[in-house]
Amino acid sequence: MVEDHISSEMLLQHPGSPNSRDLRRYVLPDGPDLRYAQVLMEKIEALRGQPREAWPSPYALAEQLGCLGAELEHPDWYALARLAYLEAIDVYRADGIEATDDFLNDYRRTLGSLSSVLEELRRYEEVLPIKQEEQAVSLRLAVADASDLDLANDARTRSIGILARLGRHGEALDSAAEAVRDIRQQPDNKPGRPQGYELAYALALYADCLTSVGRFDEAVDAATEAESIWRRYNDASDEPDWLITSRLDEALGRLGGAFAEVGRYEEAHAAFVERVEMCRRSVDGDDDFFGLRNLAITLNNGAIALRRTGRHREAVAAAEEAVRLDRALAARALDRQQRFERLFPDEVEFLNAGDQPMGTELFEDGGLSEVNDLFDDDELDEEFIETIQCDDQIRDDHLTDFRAKVREAELSLCVTLYNLAFDLHDLNRVEEALAADSEAVEIARRHHDAAPQLALALNNTSCVLADLNRQEEAVEAAREAVTLLTPLAAADPEKHEPTLALALHTLCVSAPDREEALSASLQCLAIYRRLYRLHPHRLAGDIAHALTDHGLIRSRRGEHAEALAATAESVEMYRRLAARHPARYRGGHASALLNLAEVHSAAGGAHAEARAAAEEAVALYESLAVDLPEAHEHRLAHARSVLRRLT
Repeated sequence: MVEDHISSEMLLQHPGSPNSRDLRRYVLPDGPDLRYAQVLMEKIEALRGQPREAWPSPYALAEQLGCLGAELEHPDWYALARLAYLEAIDVYRADGIEATDDFLNDYRRTLGSLSSVLEELRRYEEVLPIKQEEQAVSLRLAVADASDLDLANDARTRSIGILARLGRHGEALDSAAEAVRDIRQQPDNKPGRPQGYELAYALALYADCLTSVGRFDEAVDAATEAESIWRRYNDASDEPDWLITSRLDEALGRLGGAFAEVGRYEEAHAAFVERVEMCRRSVDGDDDFFGLRNLAITLNNGAIALRRTGRHREAVAAAEEAVRLDRALAARALDRQQRFERLFPDEVEFLNAGDQPMGTELFEDGGLSEVNDLFDDDELDEEFIETIQCDDQIRDDHLTDFRAKVREAELSLCVTLYNLAFDLHDLNRVEEALAADSEAVEIARRHHDAAPQLALALNNTSCVLADLNRQEEAVEAAREAVTLLTPLAAADPEKHEPTLALALHTLCVSAPDREEALSASLQCLAIYRRLYRLHPHRLAGDIAHALTDHGLIRSRRGEHAEALAATAESVEMYRRLAARHPARYRGGHASALLNLAEVHSAAGGAHAEARAAAEEAVALYESLAVDLPEAHEHRLAHARSVLRRLT
């Protein structure tokens, strides 16, 4: 049974309700229609007072509760929607109701609605049994209609995602493996989605689950099979199919990442090259905004993948192309907004327009083509222009849409800029990196709701400024990033805590005050350790990096035991990571070893251990500098100076 039944009193007492005893007069602008909700509550309370035999149908109460739950699905009202759906499901679960297809479909939809509300409330543990129940109901429906197997597969897929989200990776893997086995047994010619699609989806999820538990070689096998399925569909299609090409693109990205995790870098690179070429072929000319935007995203993500496989120069080239594309798209979006404002000015702009044709004058002046071009629609007519010209609300709605597109395009440029800056910084091109980061910061500051993008740009800027010995500016940027991210992480920790930990790490390195540095480092490690327990294979590199600098902070405070423990832990983590994925982690391993040498030296009494760590660091940097001298020669020089001091 549910812990509470929703009531009219709960609606009245909700913080979002108006100060009135009569809800029937109110429709909230960003919330439920309380008039309708009150009508539903009256019906619900009447049905509750009757025996089931007197209801119009055996699940009449559930139907009304489902309608109420749907009406309450708004931010700040999800808790009440949950109560409505829980009570509705209790009705469906009752004995003695004939399980017709209509009944089962309503039951399944209500379970799906409840699970969505629970996810909005982040009550993930409660989602799991509901999704399992939804899967079971869908399988009952599939007896009569095999297309409902798709719904059962979807419910299990979502439950696997929830298990992974909760850090229950072993259970997620078992369920994903079971899904693959079950779908292999489903008929090839079933109605609904093709069986091959379902198998490819399941294999992709299985590959992700294998990666999450560190079974990287098996993840390659699953990702390879998923990619081969989409490739067969793509090769068999006479005309490009957006769904198939987009899924093949995702499969290539997953396969490339899986290859990289086991050090198969040439194969990872081949997957990246194919993704980019596929994306280029799909662009339909210079006016294909969405095709070009997708290409920029692919190049940006590809730059990250190239960096992680040691192809730093190619990463810069891909990131630079992404920036060029996004810069052109942002300029185009701004130009379209400004053209709209010129063609359809507000009252003040109208008075200053002079002889510029506008509104219906465009039709008379032969300028309708400009409006058609502006809206990407050749079928527009004079009536459309008159509507915008004469109705301020419609004009404002269109202008809001144009401004939203400018915001989206400019923030995309912001992201590609700070990713380019990261790649430039890796190659020790610090002045160019600072220029890109500074532009990203400037763009993000233009948009009041761009705190996540601004924080990342500031974090990158702080790192570059520190390398340029502009310490005061570096710490100021790092502090601002932490200030921006702290309330975001409090409101949505799953989304923003990893970035907050990154910013705290940057602050602990740049902060001149030792207490501030230690406090930031401890906060950073606390977040990373908590996240590491949930996702150890995803967070291992982050926590290893944070431990490296935590050791130095402790050493500078004379806390040598803590310093040695942190740096030794960092070295061992990096050693395991670099053995599997050297291109991504060998540089971090070298840095951790050098820090361990310095911490040993500062602690005294372990001269041989310090020298051995420094020698290993020098050997690693020598190897890295052969392939990428511009990135590693200055680090090699520093490592050699540390070794000379210890010899």
